[in-house]
Amino acid sequence: MTPKHRVRLIDIAQATGLTVNSVSRALRNASNISPATRARVQKIADELGYIPNQQAQSLRNVRFQVIGVVYDNIINPYYSIVTGNIDALLSKRNYRPMVFFENNVESVLSLQTAKEIISFGISGVISFLTTTKQVAELLEANGIPLVILGRNGNDLGVDSVLSNDYRGGKLAGYHLFDNGGKNFAYLGARHDLPISQLRFQGFNKALTNNGAIIKHIVNNDKNESITVLLDRLFKEDNKIDSIFCFNDLMAFEVVNYLLLHDKKVPEDINVIGFDNLQREIHYPLRLTTIDNDKEITAKIAIDLIFEKLNNPSNKEITCKIIDVALVAGQTTTKH
Repeated sequence: MTPKHRVRLIDIAQATGLTVNSVSRALRNASNISPATRARVQKIADELGYIPNQQAQSLRNVRFQVIGVVYDNIINPYYSIVTGNIDALLSKRNYRPMVFFENNVESVLSLQTAKEIISFGISGVISFLTTTKQVAELLEANGIPLVILGRNGNDLGVDSVLSNDYRGGKLAGYHLFDNGGKNFAYLGARHDLPISQLRFQGFNKALTNNGAIIKHIVNNDKNESITVLLDRLFKEDNKIDSIFCFNDLMAFEVVNYLLLHDKKVPEDINVIGFDNLQREIHYPLRLTTIDNDKEITAKIAIDLIFEKLNNPSNKEITCKIIDVALVAGQTTTKH
């Protein structure tokens, strides 16, 4: 889709033959505009793709330009840590982030949120969630560059930054095997989440390379609690000795569950997470995890956003993959 300027009141006025003031009053349902005229103006506004500018009403005194940041799990520290890095980098450019929280089953940047972002006059968007082609094209049509974190955006025609999830899974698999693991489990996110699939595939590859297999694959498709998932898992098999978790948040919950159920970590069960939250947050128990350099992720995302802001004609799509490394902690040890 060819980028165009954001639809303004003057564009609707030209299409309807009315004055800008009349169009404005019609869109605000003013009583001195006839219902027929209001309906005609609204219809043309919808056809042109007009989105009201809330920034003029609610952000008039904001000094800095704004980059929207979208995620869907306010509990996970990973998002706040990366957003903190984004804020530090944006402040050097006299910009600020504005967080938009999504709460939908699909875990996507929705059309509704995209329209809200456009209405606030936000300059660009960094999303931890994937989106649809429709939303990507809507943002592009309004001159708003989009960068997706943690997902490959090539099929959407947008820039993206993601960690080497497959390699991270392999590192976890080799480490658990080398630490004497015999009975392995993968605790993942939804089965259709690409990064969860990649982490599992890498994990599985490392184990099969060593002649081992994963007996238990737990995908959290129903957004159940860790307690429910593990109750079910250990009822099925109480001899599991190695668990690779989709992220650190899950891994800490797993460790807590195991300790409450009289299972020693790592003496009885080895646990590995992903994200290395302890690089920024110091917990009493040092988790073995996969580090995916959140500072680098934020920097590349900001560079991609400003490349498009400074060069709107640049149509090149970039996918940057961040290398990963295993960080050994206290939740794995040789049996």
